[in-house]
Amino acid sequence: MTSIANTPGLHPAQSIESIQSDFTTATTSSDATVGSKKLHVSLEEFAARQPNSQVNHRIIVGAGPRGTAQVCEDLLFMLEHKKDFLKLGQNKDYRMETTLIERKPKDWVARGNGWGPDQGVGTVNTSPEKAQKHKERLSALYKEFRAELGSKYAEKNPIAHAALETAFKAPEGTADAPTTGRAALTRADQGQEELDHFTDLCKLAHETFPFLKINVITEASVDKIDISDAANPKVLVRNVKQPGSSAVELSARGLVLNTGTTVKNPISDTEVQKLTFAKPMNQEDLNEFLDAKGLLDAEGELKQGAKVLVGGTGLSLYDQLIALHGSMKLMEVDEQSPFGYKLTDAAKAKYQGALTVVSFTGGKWISPRHTNSAEWTQEKKPLGTAEELHAMYLHQDGQEVYKSFAKLAIASVATTLRMTMDEVHQTGLTTEALLAAQGDSTLKHMDKLTQATRLTGPAREQALKEATWTLEGARRQAYLPMILGYGPTENPDETIARMTELAPLTFKGRAGYLMERAQPAGVTTSEVARGRGNKEEMDVLTTLTNDITASPFRVHYFAVMLKEAGILDYQRGSYGDFKVKPGDNQIEFKGRDMAASAKFDVFVVSPTFDRKAEPALQSLAGQVVPVDESLPDLPALTGNRLMTRVKVEAGEDARVPVQDFGYNGAGAALPGTRSKVGLVSYDVNNRDSAYDVSPGLTLRRMAQEHLYAAKLSGAAFEEVERLYDKHAKVAPAAFKEEVSPFSDGFDSGEKKAAFVTAIDDAIKQDPAALNKGDTFAVLADLFARSKLGPDTAGVVAKYMADNPAKFGVEGDERMRAFVAAGIEYNSKKDELPKFDPADQQKLFARSVDYPLHVHQAVYEEAKQIAEDRRNEPKIRRRPNFDTISRGA
Repeated sequence: MTSIANTPGLHPAQSIESIQSDFTTATTSSDATVGSKKLHVSLEEFAARQPNSQVNHRIIVGAGPRGTAQVCEDLLFMLEHKKDFLKLGQNKDYRMETTLIERKPKDWVARGNGWGPDQGVGTVNTSPEKAQKHKERLSALYKEFRAELGSKYAEKNPIAHAALETAFKAPEGTADAPTTGRAALTRADQGQEELDHFTDLCKLAHETFPFLKINVITEASVDKIDISDAANPKVLVRNVKQPGSSAVELSARGLVLNTGTTVKNPISDTEVQKLTFAKPMNQEDLNEFLDAKGLLDAEGELKQGAKVLVGGTGLSLYDQLIALHGSMKLMEVDEQSPFGYKLTDAAKAKYQGALTVVSFTGGKWISPRHTNSAEWTQEKKPLGTAEELHAMYLHQDGQEVYKSFAKLAIASVATTLRMTMDEVHQTGLTTEALLAAQGDSTLKHMDKLTQATRLTGPAREQALKEATWTLEGARRQAYLPMILGYGPTENPDETIARMTELAPLTFKGRAGYLMERAQPAGVTTSEVARGRGNKEEMDVLTTLTNDITASPFRVHYFAVMLKEAGILDYQRGSYGDFKVKPGDNQIEFKGRDMAASAKFDVFVVSPTFDRKAEPALQSLAGQVVPVDESLPDLPALTGNRLMTRVKVEAGEDARVPVQDFGYNGAGAALPGTRSKVGLVSYDVNNRDSAYDVSPGLTLRRMAQEHLYAAKLSGAAFEEVERLYDKHAKVAPAAFKEEVSPFSDGFDSGEKKAAFVTAIDDAIKQDPAALNKGDTFAVLADLFARSKLGPDTAGVVAKYMADNPAKFGVEGDERMRAFVAAGIEYNSKKDELPKFDPADQQKLFARSVDYPLHVHQAVYEEAKQIAEDRRNEPKIRRRPNFDTISRGA
């Protein structure tokens, strides 16, 4: 294969060949289509020959990673079941067609905003996904292009260079088997691999299946969606290369909206905008911007004395800092450093005080990632159980997941690390102190990883385990499995299997992303948002996700280095505080904690997500049922993420074949309140979640295809959705029988949460208890591990309070805290909520996706219906869907 230095391709040479081998799909000339099939077609070319309504034509709006992941899953499934699908093709009239429409040029296909060629050398945040052989593909890529990538990264992004080299080293990788457990590429490079894979897979599928056609239309914008003909939704598409050209109407039997994360400039002031770089963080583009502002010296580097504002303390901050490396030469490779890089002496001398990070809320900074696993590997066992978490999910709207189980998750961290609950979230630290503390924690993490490289066997495993015994490691191991639905556990697989047996109707197949979406969906319905509100729950979710997203520790430590070197400073303030006076060419800014305003030359910030910036989504207002009447452009979604029409006839199915996987899933603020509504899939920018839903989407699509191939196209959409209704249906008696026993888990979890809260309150009221720093940990460990523990503590505490001299309560700080906690618990235990299971229909409505076993059942039945249809004698064959029992 040509060197990647001379080609945009990054696909390992053997990848597609291995797919061919895996699925034994070597095609003969009789299998292949006569003539080549073009993958990329122009809008005008496609419009002239678009398929009729007898073809199950699917239009995917958005050809980023989520859109192409769905197509790849379809093609992999077809290749795996090649004989079945070639059998469908025996019907000479049968065709299968999918069209992806992308606003950006063809180099952005399969990449989207986050992985495009304009992303420069920003590092990938997460390890490769398991789905679609990503790990195998990227392991092969690491090996094939190690030298070329290493050379590029050494200059452009030494952090990425260190991550790539570490993949080949102990304790996790070897020269022959690099680890894929951590991110090791830049986003642009990983995006290129995804594009190459998609292109190659489409070529193979086109050669294998004569009836198949995949179309990609780029530089075309879907500006409007029309569902007036519900069976044949239409899109109005405009050629963005020809401003003023007329929109073209395209029709399909199904629309899938993968509009991704449409972005905008976070600065509204036009004068400040002139001094703001708010684009993808590409080093060359940023350098050109700085040059245009007269900020580069003779060497093409940022001038000494220049002052740059940098936006935010989240993940995007690191993209900005790495982009600025191109103009400041901040880093260099250092094989002796545990991080694999260091700051350059020249940058330390030249750029004192050059960078000022600005964020609205102080005391917040994205956490470093010290574990990639959802497995609890801490010293002490967690306090909450999967049964307690599921019980709280089943209760009412699921609010106790955020109110009580979150306390148990936090208390688990406090117990194992011997600290208080406030200390778990580092309450009261300034932003600068927080960043320093995170840096110290990362050094401890690195020390254990380094130690592990010198060990083998159980000793190495123990060192790797202890590498997670940091505040950030423990928090992530507590919070991630909590939002995935099974809670902190030392053995996730065993826990999920146990819960599947206990709750086959409400848990089976839902652990993971389905539960991650359903938990916030329950508390962000219009009913809840307009009623009791959900700000408390949303605040908790925000806190949890800060540790779950996290920044790879090598990337995160870059900011620590810059702060310690005096290059980076922090100020609390709003972007709205930035001002440019008439005739001035600098930004004036006075942070909330600054004594006086100061001037800065430019502002560097990543674009922000904006749901309303996507015209296709906005055009749905008035056509579909909204999640709340005050937000007509935010559709309510049913199973399979389908929208429903506003106007339907009596007895007519309101569902329309339009699925929304775009940024609408992140919900919106309910006007006039502090609540959020419609948060049904906030993971839209999570690559792994895109691959997670793809198998189900493929089974649904292929269920329809079997019916179309059997000439049952008339109402295939409605009938397949009826099959989903059938296979997802749960008898009320069975639901009650499964849910009722969780009352015990609910009571246990609530009591334990109440007791750890009481301990925390007691310590706050009697700070002397902190003289014994592990007071919280000891008491929680003793009395918050079972349902009986808090009640026992309450009884003992009352007896001790009645006889303080006998037990020396007054002279013992820990004893005083215990008694105070027990007394508080006794006073509140009768007020704890009682288990009140959610309405069955409302509970299942929280999930906009079906578990995989439901998809599988639907596919198998649709396939059998089609087979029965083909086997009917033609003279007795009934038209279209009379063969399907409507009463099923």
